[in-house]
Amino acid sequence: MKPLISIIVPVYNVQSYLTRCIDSILDQTFTNFELILVNDGSLDNSGEVCDEFAKKDSRIVVIHKENGGVSSARNVGIDVANGQYIGFIDSDDYIHPKMYEILYQYAIRHSSDIVMCDYLKVSEGENPIMRCDKALKLLHYTNIEALNQLYITEPRNSLGWIVVWNKLFKRKLFHELRFTEGRIYEDELIAHKVFYSCLKITYVADQLYYYYQRSDSYIGSSFSTKKFDRVYALKERVDFFRSIGQQHLFNLALKHFMEVFFWYYTKAKLDLNNVNKELKGMKRALDKSLIFLLKNPLIGLKQKIFLVLFVLNPKVLKVNKG
Repeated sequence: MKPLISIIVPVYNVQSYLTRCIDSILDQTFTNFELILVNDGSLDNSGEVCDEFAKKDSRIVVIHKENGGVSSARNVGIDVANGQYIGFIDSDDYIHPKMYEILYQYAIRHSSDIVMCDYLKVSEGENPIMRCDKALKLLHYTNIEALNQLYITEPRNSLGWIVVWNKLFKRKLFHELRFTEGRIYEDELIAHKVFYSCLKITYVADQLYYYYQRSDSYIGSSFSTKKFDRVYALKERVDFFRSIGQQHLFNLALKHFMEVFFWYYTKAKLDLNNVNKELKGMKRALDKSLIFLLKNPLIGLKQKIFLVLFVLNPKVLKVNKG
C-alpha cells in the first residue's frame, strides 16, 4: 500500500542532530508515511546514520548522491515520492509527535492544498515543552490572500509563510514545480509559485515545528556575496507578480525588493572588500526596475528622489566603515 505522506529530509554533515530529527519523525502519531532521507554527499557519518535507521524501519528510503545543495536533495526526494502529500523537514530540526496527524487531518477535512503550522525557535541546550492546544485556531486563505501574507510586517510570522518545512503539500503541486538548484534562499524562490497554484491554504496556529538555531548554518553564517541570492530571488518574485497581472502584489514585492537591496548593498559595503563587480551586477537588477519603482504608490517621494540619484551615481549612498 502506498504511503499517504512522503517526508523528505535533505541530509548534509548533520550527524550531531540527525538522530533527534529522525526519531521525532518516526515517533509521529500518524504512521502511514515514507521517510525519504537524501544524503547529499555528506563528509561526516550522516550517511551511515541514515543507513542504520533504514535497517530498523521499512518506511525509510535512503538515497546517497553527490553534493548538490538543499534544492537538489529536495528535488531528488520529490522525484521518488509516492505519497499523496509531501512534507519537508530540515535535518537539524525536529517536530511535535502530532504534527503530521494534525496537518493531514485538516488537509482532508477542509480539502486544503497546503496546511501549515507555526514554529518555535530552539537554541542549543533548550528543551521546550511540546504543547499542543486541543482547540486549535484555524485560518483559511485563497491563493492571493496567502501571497499577501508574504508581506506581513511581523518578521517571524513572515518567515513561517516563506519556508516549506512547516507545511504539508498536496503532491500535485510538485508535478511540474521544482526547487531552483545552485542558489541559497531556495524557499524565497518557490513560495509564491506554490501558493499561486493553490485553491485553499489552511493555517494552524500551534507551534508544531522546532526550528533549531545553529550558528554554523549557511543562512546564519557571516555575510558574503552569496547572500545576494536573496535579492535576486525577490526580484524574480517581482517579475512573477507582474507576469500574472497582480498589481498590488507587484507593488508590495517591488517595495520589499528595494528595501532588501539597500540593506544588502550597505551591508556589503561595510563588511566586504573587493565586491564592486558583484555590487554592480546586483545594482543592474534595481536599475531595470526604476520606472516601476517611481510609479509605485507604496514608495514615498523622498525615497523616489534618492532612487533616481542612486541609479545615476551610487556614491550618494554614503557608507562609513568603522
